[in-house]
Amino acid sequence: MSSDALDTAVDLDAIVDRSFIGDVGIGGGAELLAFVNGVHAGEPDLDAARAALVSAVGVDGLIEAAATVAVFNGLVRVADGTGIQLDDGLRAYSEADRARLGLDKFAGAANTTGTANSGTVDSIGDMFG
Repeated sequence: MSSDALDTAVDLDAIVDRSFIGDVGIGGGAELLAFVNGVHAGEPDLDAARAALVSAVGVDGLIEAAATVAVFNGLVRVADGTGIQLDDGLRAYSEADRARLGLDKFAGAANTTGTANSGTVDSIGDMFG
């Protein structure tokens, strides 16, 4: 929704494809993906990803990226723990993207959509190895 509001085309497939390398439609996108993947996968080259991100977006950009990763992890845990579900409008708006990206296969998807999922996937790592 934020990319729509900014009239910017963003490649959402990159968020579920850890092997994706390249332009996702935002400045420093490749470096941001490497950083996020490093954080979530516990990559040993996280220091290199941090350095590359600083080169691409500066120290303030690294801090914003780290804060965003932390906030989203916290929000997802709170939403899953409390059972917060998508409202009808957002559920309908995001249906095609969720299906295309395979997001409803995640174990926690039922908490978000309010429907039983067919998922056996616990994480992006499980989904893409």
